[in-house]
Amino acid sequence: MNGKETQLQQMLTRLRTRLLVMSASVEIAVDEACAALVEGNMGRALAVVDGDEVINDLENEIDDLALALLARNQPVAQDLRFVVASLRMVIDLERIGDEAASIAERALILDSPLPPAVMDTVNALMYLASSMYKNAVEVFRSGDAEQALKLCRSGQDDEITQQEVTALQSLMDYLYTIPEQGGGIRKSYAGMHGILICRALSRICRRASNIAEHTYFITKGLNINHRKDV
Repeated sequence: MNGKETQLQQMLTRLRTRLLVMSASVEIAVDEACAALVEGNMGRALAVVDGDEVINDLENEIDDLALALLARNQPVAQDLRFVVASLRMVIDLERIGDEAASIAERALILDSPLPPAVMDTVNALMYLASSMYKNAVEVFRSGDAEQALKLCRSGQDDEITQQEVTALQSLMDYLYTIPEQGGGIRKSYAGMHGILICRALSRICRRASNIAEHTYFITKGLNINHRKDV
């Protein structure tokens, strides 16, 4: 292996490592944001909001590294696919971090957990978002194309929509019980932020599916976005 090949492999290893570091940071942000919402824990919520800057810095670092790799080493075949997929994946990771920060901000504004009847359905959506994200990162880590494809298909079926609709329906039922006097404004306020939380969780699910798509592209060289024949 000559010096240029050695440099290429070193830079690819560094790129992969930084992507995994960013993935872990985002996973912590998602888990902590959800925990802050469930517990009404302001300290955890603040930590997620403050930590979003670290995730943004990692995005910039990975962008610079991937572009330098393309310019200096001109990778081909799977190496090239990995660099291209990294530039795509880092966008999804950063957006998931933003959604986690948004959930944390909602927790700060609400200053208390959502009503139990609402939280039951929101918890189900939180579990789906967290598990899909963790599975997507594990698929990327292992380079398992079969599992990546399976996760993509799960992201394209009705489960995400069904869970989101169920959570939103529980919010609507909660809002429809607003009393004529007293408490109505507070309920409307909680309901509005509950809807924003559900939308953020749904987007995390769909971004997780994107990460699985990028893994499939790296391993198989096929972009399956919007394709029905795979």
